[in-house]
Amino acid sequence: MISFYFAKPSLFSRPVWITLLEKQLDFQPIYVEMGNQEQFSPEFRALNPFSRIPVLVDDGFRVMESQAILDYLETKYPAPKLLPSGAEALATVRMVQMVSINELVPAIGELLMQPEEKRTYAQNRANTALDLFETLLGNAPYFGGDQLSLGDIMAGSLVPVAGDLGISLENHPHLQTWIKTLMSRPAWQHTQLSDAEKARFLRSIRAMSKIWQRRRRQRAEILLEPNKTAPSSSSPGSS
Repeated sequence: MISFYFAKPSLFSRPVWITLLEKQLDFQPIYVEMGNQEQFSPEFRALNPFSRIPVLVDDGFRVMESQAILDYLETKYPAPKLLPSGAEALATVRMVQMVSINELVPAIGELLMQPEEKRTYAQNRANTALDLFETLLGNAPYFGGDQLSLGDIMAGSLVPVAGDLGISLENHPHLQTWIKTLMSRPAWQHTQLSDAEKARFLRSIRAMSKIWQRRRRQRAEILLEPNKTAPSSSSPGSS
């Protein structure tokens, strides 16, 4: 039995969730409450020491990191096939996946957490990714050709979020048609955030940004003083 640890607003959870649904796999969804910082709990850190969502456990085999999970699912459960076999189509799908992760996700993160006057770089970064996607898609229904692919699933989870944050598709007619096609699929409809969930997500991500900044400072202090020892039992304030 597959256990899927996820948070509905998580940018990395949704592609795995959609893939599970598109492959019509039986799985147990286990919700991790980001608003309560459940991903930092000892129980969840036993699954993922980096406190990142999602995690998939299949018959006792644990997989972390969304792209590793997608590759695992595609290899172990190959029907329906979500990676094309042709060299050019496969390269296109992989480019879309990597640009989504390396460019679009950071841009969305900045758009979520930066004040409006500091969003120009993130907006340009997102638009550059969308320009590339428009070119790679062309007149094809999907990035891999006639069939849905992992590239569509990854980018199709993020492009609507960018749209919600003010990134327009006005100059991307191919992407507009592609988004409409994806949104008609039951997997997209089932995993879509409601307006109330979107509002909660915005509140939680802004709170999370403050937590992560504090944790980064704490980690940096530890790394800057690797030889620092713990206080001895006779130190002031020790018990």
